[in-house]
Amino acid sequence: MVTYIGYSTIDSISGSKTLTDVNLAKRDLLNHFYTRRGERVGFPSFGSILPDLVFEPLDSATEREALDDVNKIVNNDPRWQVLETLLSKPDDHTLEIKVRLQYNDTGTAEELFLRFIGEE
Repeated sequence: MVTYIGYSTIDSISGSKTLTDVNLAKRDLLNHFYTRRGERVGFPSFGSILPDLVFEPLDSATEREALDDVNKIVNNDPRWQVLETLLSKPDDHTLEIKVRLQYNDTGTAEELFLRFIGEE
């Protein structure tokens, strides 16, 4: 089995902390989801459209766009496989997504909870 090693400054009081394997893979996915598409210089197709869907009604078209975006991002990372995705809009300016994933190196199931809150 391959060991992945990386660094993150998120949730770190001082400096960066070392992440490995599944924790690094989760952080990489979260970084991708919470980066708006077009926000990364030099990589206009990197990122997610999910923050842009916050104020949209959760109809079949919006749901399809959101599910397609989740699948595209997860399928871009060979360490993961989507098992299930659940969408909800608890209020008019929040989009919540629960994604059940399989970490391919170990076959274990993991869960990501994404929350996007729009600024009014």
